[in-house]
Amino acid sequence: MMKLMAQKGPIGARGRMQGFSLIEVMIVVVIVGILASVAYPAYQESGRRAKRSEARAHLLDAAARLERFYSDNNQYTADMTTAGANIDTVTENGHYTIAVDSVVGTNQTFRISATPSGFADTRCNVFRLLQDGTQQVTGTSAATPEDCWAR
Repeated sequence: MMKLMAQKGPIGARGRMQGFSLIEVMIVVVIVGILASVAYPAYQESGRRAKRSEARAHLLDAAARLERFYSDNNQYTADMTTAGANIDTVTENGHYTIAVDSVVGTNQTFRISATPSGFADTRCNVFRLLQDGTQQVTGTSAATPEDCWAR
């Protein structure tokens, strides 16, 4: 019984409560919101650049297949099937649709296009590649072909 009386302080008294105040939590929420508002657009642009590289790679592969067809037949073809140039009409991950949209005159020129499917890219919308290696791009902003094809 003596031991019970020897306790320090009154029975049931507690020290200061530990934890975060509402103000501290709100400050952290504001800081996280600011960081997210800066990071998310950069993340989206990174995803668009990755999709663009898929389009560029597929266009270059399609041009190589058309050149191979040309070396065998002395003309280009708009036939993308196995009997023709054997070009896939959709990129590997399905982000772009590929078309040989112009084989002009005596089939000595071509223009291949990659159009986005399933997402919007206003900066670098449609990629085009001509038989002479000219790289073109359409978009609503002021992007040049060098801006879109270089990254």
